[in-house]
Parts: sequence; structure tokens; C-alpha cells
Amino acid sequence: MTLGRTGTQAERAGGRTRRRLAGTSFALTLGGLGVLALCLSASAGAASSSSLSRFLLKSGEQPGYSVGGRPQTSSTPSGFVEGGGLTARQAKSIANALKAAGFVKALEEHTTGSGGSEGFSLVIQFTNPAGAETGAALFLHLAQSGQKGSKPFRVSGVTGAKGVTVNGGAGASVNAYWSAGDCAFGSGLYNPRATTAKSAAAPIQAGIRSQAKRVGTTCP
Repeated sequence: MTLGRTGTQAERAGGRTRRRLAGTSFALTLGGLGVLALCLSASAGAASSSSLSRFLLKSGEQPGYSVGGRPQTSSTPSGFVEGGGLTARQAKSIANALKAAGFVKALEEHTTGSGGSEGFSLVIQFTNPAGAETGAALFLHLAQSGQKGSKPFRVSGVTGAKGVTVNGGAGASVNAYWSAGDCAFGSGLYNPRATTAKSAAAPIQAGIRSQAKRVGTTCP
């Protein structure tokens, strides 16, 4: 999620939720395959879409934001990064990294706040905890890469939860990632009214603490 309307805010386009990572000029999109994936049986070893969705953020856990619509589902690394404005080389690189980490399935939901604020909640299932840690680290790296003025932060009380905030005249964007069990978690928001990194990050930090308390150490 990067800043501004030049490709920086989490937005809804064509009925699909787009999460734009801070520090990148492209969007990773979960969409297109959502309905199809929900109609297919889960692959061997994968949690069903309905069971995995309970690990996403719930309305009220992230202060000021509510969940809207049905979660988007992707069952392949290539499907996960498809249609997000990536070059073929970028998409292949990220998909290969996710595959190597043991990607199983991903779900994402759209969140909305007041005054044009919006964001996402994401859960990715991997084959083992090491893969989940790798996935969380990958997305945090993408969020931080090449972004001037980004400010890293941690989420107190949640082991390994880290994020990055970018703020400026157009507001602020925030992304954070962590893992538990076989799952990597991500959440992000774009707030056009935020004036400081601290105020922008506060809802994300509070949401992750509530989510982590509910999730515990096991996923799925």
C-alpha cells in the first residue's frame, strides 16, 4: 500500500479488493479466482475456505474499521499475485518464493473506515510454521523496499509482528505482517486524514493484538 491516488491506497476495483504495499509501485491483487476457488474442493492438507476465514480480522477488532463482503480466495501462488499490476518477472519471482515456502491457500477481506479510509486483512496458509514465517517476512520486505520516509514499527505483545508506515500530504498507509502456526497474517490500511505515523499505525496495532489473542498459536 503506497501513498496517494497514483497507486497507493487500498481500493476496490472491478469488485476486487486490491492491497497496495508500501514501498512498491505495484499492487498484489486477490481477485478473479475467488468464486471459482470457493466452489472447488480444498487441496490435500489445506484448510477449507470457510474454516480459514475465521482467522481473518473481525469487525470491531481494528478500531474504526468494519469488514465488508465475502473473503476473496486463492489456491495457487500464481493466482494470488495475478492481476495486480505486476510485471511478468515480478509476478514469477514472488509466486516462486511463495511456492518454495509451501503456499497452500490465501484469503483476503476488505475493510472500511470513515472518511475514505479502507484496508485489508489477509491470511495465508503454508505447509509448516517456517513457511509462514518466510511468507510474513517476504511481504514485510516488499512493503519496506524502496520507500523513502517509511517508518517501521512493532506490535507490542505479538511476537514477530512488524509493520511499516508511510505518511505525507495525501494521508498515510500502513502494512503489518506476522505469523502463527502454519499461517502468515497481514493487515493494512490507507487513511487520507492521518497526519502522523503513530496515529496511522494505532488501529493496525490494536487490531493485530485482538486478532492474535483470538488466534493463539495454532492456525489452521
